[in-house]
Amino acid sequence: EEKEELEREFREKEDKIKRHPLRKKGNEVYEIVSAFIESLSEDAREMYAGTLMESALIINGKLAGAMGSDNWLICMQNASIIRYHAEYIHTATSGLSAFTDADKGYVKVLRTTMQEFRELFKEWVKTFDSFEKNDYTDE
Repeated sequence: EEKEELEREFREKEDKIKRHPLRKKGNEVYEIVSAFIESLSEDAREMYAGTLMESALIINGKLAGAMGSDNWLICMQNASIIRYHAEYIHTATSGLSAFTDADKGYVKVLRTTMQEFRELFKEWVKTFDSFEKNDYTDE
């Protein structure tokens, strides 16, 4: 009975994470980056695909880890990593637009999606204030 209760709580928490607007937007970023990469020429794909996909995957992994934790330090560390990779994707669109034959429509969609991600991210980070910070001492 106790095991069933723990499993139910785990599933509920997992479902809540999957339904979170930022998590959904992170998945959207991944899907757009994947499609965008496929639209690039072979040379541009060779130059940008690895780092763009890496950033999209890291964003989603770190989001899942932070959202699954009630630990302030883990959330802050993951948020920092997420911010770095989101900013990379956003700024890479400038180089892609200027120096490759990238479809301008895809570039616009990706930039817009990253701006939407940024706004959701800022709201999400504000929720960290509710965490107990007693388990962390900054040396």
